[in-house]
Amino acid sequence: MSENQNPEYPSSWADLARAGRQPATGPVPEELRELFEGSAARATRKTHRVPRTDRSITDDDSATDSQLPTWVEAAPRPRRSRRPAPPRVIHAGGTELDPLTIWAPDDRRTYNDHAFPWGLVCRIETAFGERGSGVIIGPRHVLTASHCVEWSTDLAETIEVHRHGTGFRARTHATFAMAFTQVDNPTVTTLDEDYAVLVTDQRIGDAFGFLGTKLYDSGWDDDHVWDTMGYASDIGGTVVPTFQQRVALDEDEFDLGSGRAMTTTADVKKMQSGSPMFGKFGDQTQVVAVISAEGNVWFSGLENWCAGGSDLNRLVRQARTDFP
Repeated sequence: MSENQNPEYPSSWADLARAGRQPATGPVPEELRELFEGSAARATRKTHRVPRTDRSITDDDSATDSQLPTWVEAAPRPRRSRRPAPPRVIHAGGTELDPLTIWAPDDRRTYNDHAFPWGLVCRIETAFGERGSGVIIGPRHVLTASHCVEWSTDLAETIEVHRHGTGFRARTHATFAMAFTQVDNPTVTTLDEDYAVLVTDQRIGDAFGFLGTKLYDSGWDDDHVWDTMGYASDIGGTVVPTFQQRVALDEDEFDLGSGRAMTTTADVKKMQSGSPMFGKFGDQTQVVAVISAEGNVWFSGLENWCAGGSDLNRLVRQARTDFP
C-alpha cells in the first residue's frame, strides 16, 4: 500500500496499476483440487472432413436404421408442456407493446417427453455461444446443420439431450465434426449440403436410442407426413423443445446432385437450424432432411428451406463406420 493510500477509502487506479498482479500465496487445498483444475479444462474436438472423392464407404447411400432400446417407451405424439410466457416490452410511461413473438397461426408446440423419438432432440451450443438444434442419429452421433458447427475453432460444441428448462437427459461434448461441406452461412450454392454429424464423447444413442436416415423421394412432395422437433429462439427461449407434426416438403426441381434442397411448410425461426424432418417407415423412424435456412432462394419468395439428398445417408453411414 502506498504511503498516501487511505485504508478507509477505495484505492485509486494509479495505486492498483503500481501494485500489478499479485501471485498466489498458497497451494489449492487437496479437497478442492479436482474442482479447481476442472474449471480450467477446455473440451476440444477435431474436424473429420469427408472428401467427395473418397468413395470407400460413401458409395453406399442406402438408408440407415433407427434404434429403439427396450427400456425406452415410444409415443406418436409427445406430452405437451406449458409454453413459457412471451417477453414483455414496456415503453417509457408504462405502455405495454406487442413483443416480437409469433403466436397464431404458428403450429409449433412446446413439449416435455422422453419417449422415443421425442426424447432424442438435442440443443447444440458452440464455444462462441451460438445455438442450434439436432437429433441423435447413431450410438454416439448427432445430426445437425453444418452451419451450426463452429468450423473456425477446435473448441468442442456442447450437446444437451432433451433440455427442458434447467434440466436435461445428458450433457456431452463433440470429439469430431464431420461434413461434406463446411458451411458458415447457407447460400444458394451450399444450402443443399447444409448438414453435419457431431461425434460425442458419450454413447448417448446406446442409452436413449437414435433415428435413422432415408433418401427423400420427390413423389412425396407436398404430402403432409413429416414431423420435426428442435429449439426455437422465439418460443421457449431455446430451453424448451418444440415440435410440429404433419408438415410437408417440396424438393426443388432444379437442384440436381447428391445434395438436395427442399422447402417446407414447417414454421421455422432462428435456432431451429439442424432440426430433423422425419417420418415413420414401418418399424423405422428416419430423417429425410434437416432444417437449414429461411430466405428468398432462386427468387422463389421468402420460404423455409431444408437440406437432404443421398449425401445425408452417406454422411451418417460414414460417421457410424469411422466412429462406431
